[in-house]
Amino acid sequence: MAGSIGTVGVTDRPVFLLDTHALYWYLIESPRLSAPAARVFEDARAGKAVLIVHYIVLAELYYLLQKHQCPELYASILQRLEGSGYFRVEAMEFAEVRDLDNYPEIPEMHDRMLVIAANRLGATMVTRDQSIQTAARVPYLW
Repeated sequence: MAGSIGTVGVTDRPVFLLDTHALYWYLIESPRLSAPAARVFEDARAGKAVLIVHYIVLAELYYLLQKHQCPELYASILQRLEGSGYFRVEAMEFAEVRDLDNYPEIPEMHDRMLVIAANRLGATMVTRDQSIQTAARVPYLW
């Protein structure tokens, strides 16, 4: 993707890795998004934080939109992310794939991949997922 979306570099701002529900609820302005999570988005819009959207989250978002029978929204969401200036898209690195066995307390594969990426990036996860919170392998907020 071109434009403002790229990989995260060295930053003096806090870095947050979003899970799928956090991003989805933000995009649809759902009251299910917690107040602390909503503040993260506000801080990012004000240039005070970096928001990471992992490729896994984009893929899950695609399937979530399919499930809710609104797949036509996917392209416009990608354009919104790209044009925002405060989201960064991040891919998984091969070394992280090797690390999958080291997180057995997180049963869901995609959640495990997100936690590994958050650790690599030094990011706080924005998630309500109980398995991620209970595992305590990465800082989180909800």
